[in-house]
Amino acid sequence: MDRAVVDFTRRLVQTPSPSKREGELAALVVAEMKRLGYDEAYVDAAGNAVGRIRGREEGPGWLLLTHLDHVDVGDEANWPHPPFSGHVDDAGRLWGRGAVDIKGPLAATVHGAAAARVEGPPPRDVWVASVVQEELGGAGAARLVPELKNRVAAAVIAEPSNLQVIYGHRGVARVRLVFEGSPHHAALSRSADNPNFALARFLQRLAVARRHRDPVLGASSITPTILHADTTSANRTPGRVTLILDWRTTGESPEEMEAFLAELGRGLEVRFEVPPLWEHGELENTPGVRTDPDHPLVRQLERVRREVLGPGPAPGLWAFATDGRYTHAAGIPTVGFGPGDPTLAHTEHEFIEVEQLRAGARFYAGLVQEAPTRA
Repeated sequence: MDRAVVDFTRRLVQTPSPSKREGELAALVVAEMKRLGYDEAYVDAAGNAVGRIRGREEGPGWLLLTHLDHVDVGDEANWPHPPFSGHVDDAGRLWGRGAVDIKGPLAATVHGAAAARVEGPPPRDVWVASVVQEELGGAGAARLVPELKNRVAAAVIAEPSNLQVIYGHRGVARVRLVFEGSPHHAALSRSADNPNFALARFLQRLAVARRHRDPVLGASSITPTILHADTTSANRTPGRVTLILDWRTTGESPEEMEAFLAELGRGLEVRFEVPPLWEHGELENTPGVRTDPDHPLVRQLERVRREVLGPGPAPGLWAFATDGRYTHAAGIPTVGFGPGDPTLAHTEHEFIEVEQLRAGARFYAGLVQEAPTRA
């Protein structure tokens, strides 16, 4: 399995699959599942690659979930190796866009699940799925999860985690604020009419405001990102300044978010747009994943990780959002585990260590030889 999973990862990296153009990669994944003897392997109506290994017992089984798409490569001149080369260097690092996010973990789930059946079917069904448009908010997972909801007892989100068991991550929202003013000649310097001053006061308040805190997920973060003014003239003040906030939520409702912004904007000419939950697009709002660190499923994954791979980091949290929000919202116990350094995702120095890739495949093989632990 070790060499095969590396070779498959290289082929995946060598197949570009930007969001909304994942078809070639989905076909490659399904072909590999069929070659490995999966009982079912198909591309569904949404374009997701889905495979099933039948278990010997009745009852819901495992879902190992990854995605097919990757972000843009950026400036290819900044890459140490061509982004779609799948180059393996002398240090045992496999390079390329998607190597760590998420084609290495994808290959590890496909080959790990197949290896688990060498001595016979696993106890329960194993579903291995790689979905479309994760990088755009999760359209593929939104279609897949309702179809599998009653067939799986536990979901493992195979995003990179440096082989650490993950029990949650914060939600993500993008909120728009519009500061209004009265355009005038800059020489008049009417600060009360210049929305930049209101923006500055808002940001000062935001910098010291107390964030919502969850006992498991920790504190929310609110980060100003995109700023736009409705003028291109250096000697004309804007009539409107628009700010986008990246809000990593820890359980706030849209109503609580609106109340928080209203307090920060008190006395200022500002209006804000907080999208409802499950909104996607320029503005979005999706919840996170919050599995109790003492949940039996977390303990099961941690035990298997120790048995298969030896000592390692204690279970923890991801800083970023995943498609686990869909399985979690559907009531499916959800945890995370994957090979690869997550800090390399979306960078121009993206690689996965071959040893981690192999270790991830061994972990998934060991995990699905057990039935999922239910609370």
